[in-house]
Amino acid sequence: MDAKEDSYVDSGRGLNNPSAIVEELKAGFQRFLEGQSAHPHASEARRHQLAGGQHPQVALLACSDSRVPVEVIFDAGFGDLFVIRNAGNTNTFGSAGSIEYAVLDLNVRVLVVMSHQGCGAVKAAYLKEKSFSASLTELVTDIKTGLTNHGISTDDLSSYNDACLRHASITATSLMNTSAPILDAVQNKRLMVQPAFLHIDPLAISWLPPLYGRG
Repeated sequence: MDAKEDSYVDSGRGLNNPSAIVEELKAGFQRFLEGQSAHPHASEARRHQLAGGQHPQVALLACSDSRVPVEVIFDAGFGDLFVIRNAGNTNTFGSAGSIEYAVLDLNVRVLVVMSHQGCGAVKAAYLKEKSFSASLTELVTDIKTGLTNHGISTDDLSSYNDACLRHASITATSLMNTSAPILDAVQNKRLMVQPAFLHIDPLAISWLPPLYGRG
């Protein structure tokens, strides 16, 4: 194991405190911003080590947008992040089930729900005369309902930028409200749900208030 890989902390290195795990994510993001990515756990040895199973500390629900390459911006490698992506980082049946697996079977300590600047799926919730496929209509309707229930009018396009930012917290709350395993893990401090917002240009992350120890 080289020096760069040895300096990186992940699920195999003993971090259990959710706040410390988030700090590790922030450190990886800072390395990326400074052009100092360590590319940890990208070695053949690391792949062999993980052949028998995975033990990530972090599950991350993000948008499928090609401008949101989560493993790259967090300078993560094999086995570090359990990533779920869909258009609009939305609480769908598939994303909730995947997160429940990460919580119940992989025992992740942190769930990051990350929305981003200029999200097309959130923008779709503002479109009035646009028709979508059946599946996409369901997804957009879910986003629109979440925004409306949190006081964001999709009749007013001036609220769009705020909607993109708040959508992370809205999805995080929705996951807790609709998933008993996620809610139980948060209430019993086995899981911290950390909403975040990715600014694409200039690249930055706003870390929003976490959900931990409460319903």
